[in-house]
Amino acid sequence: MRPWELHDSVVIGAGVVGASIAYHLAARGEAVTVVDAALPASGATRHSFAWISDGGGPDGPALGLRDFAVEDWRRLGTEIPGLELVWSGALTWGDEFGRSSAIAPPIDVEPRLAHLPVRARFSPEEGWIDPVRVTEQLIDAARRHGAQTLFGAPALRLIRDEAAGTVGVDLGHVVLAAKNVIVAAGTGSSALCRSIEVDLPMTSAPAIMVRLSAPPGLIARIVANDEFEARQGPDGTILLPRGYSGEDSDEALARTGEAVRRLLVDSFEDADDVRLQSVDVGWRPMMSDGEPAIGATRVPGVHVAVAHPGVCLAATIGRIVAAEITTSAAAPELARFRPTRFD
Repeated sequence: MRPWELHDSVVIGAGVVGASIAYHLAARGEAVTVVDAALPASGATRHSFAWISDGGGPDGPALGLRDFAVEDWRRLGTEIPGLELVWSGALTWGDEFGRSSAIAPPIDVEPRLAHLPVRARFSPEEGWIDPVRVTEQLIDAARRHGAQTLFGAPALRLIRDEAAGTVGVDLGHVVLAAKNVIVAAGTGSSALCRSIEVDLPMTSAPAIMVRLSAPPGLIARIVANDEFEARQGPDGTILLPRGYSGEDSDEALARTGEAVRRLLVDSFEDADDVRLQSVDVGWRPMMSDGEPAIGATRVPGVHVAVAHPGVCLAATIGRIVAAEITTSAAAPELARFRPTRFD
């Protein structure tokens, strides 16, 4: 017989969404335990472009929730000293970013662009994060409020104890019995919910992240158009996400990376020193209808938080989920996104 330990709230998953929920719960005085099979941000969070924007278009996912993204991340920046948010602004143009409006050629906004767009939109309020670093900072902030963490502890299944009114999180050597369990396990969320007969249909999609090394200062902002999205960190690393095109080997990934490198060299002046650093495939946790799944399930005490884009929405999801759990008041912002729509 494995021992059972009683907890108030258990968050399964230490990606950016789970870390945000843990922080917001702990900040409200809730006793929280975070469990993850690996280290913080080891899953989809690590492979995120991590663009913080309130845009996305009228047909994009999470319509309504995105409206709060920038505001909630800025709030976290004031609540957590040293939280590393980069408010660089974003320069966008092209059909995919149809919110463009006419501006003067953005020479001062992005001075090394080789080909200036005739029409573009500069959004100074938008920004990005290093998703691994900020997730670690959220976990540290949650710990300062009393949260506990168990890493290297995979959640194998959920167990209902209807008599006790709790749900157990089976870690193999111990079962964590909790009043509230928040499943924020990314692509692993569906299997965990299935263990208590909750349907969470997911169609997780692969994406490629290309990392290039370049002299710092080549790209000043987030730059996004129909051909590429790019941003550069202080150390010179440039990130460019790409759609998956069936790459099935290291050689195929290298070809994709080299094609992206050439595209960037052609797009910016003084970019001849850009070199390919790495090409990785990440799996985005996406629901079958393309929308987030956030909130209570039909099983009392079990909540779900699965979303794409997770980094953009993480601060908002954390705030709303923590408020629902601690006040028992349903948030109207989640009406379209509740997992019970799949029942």
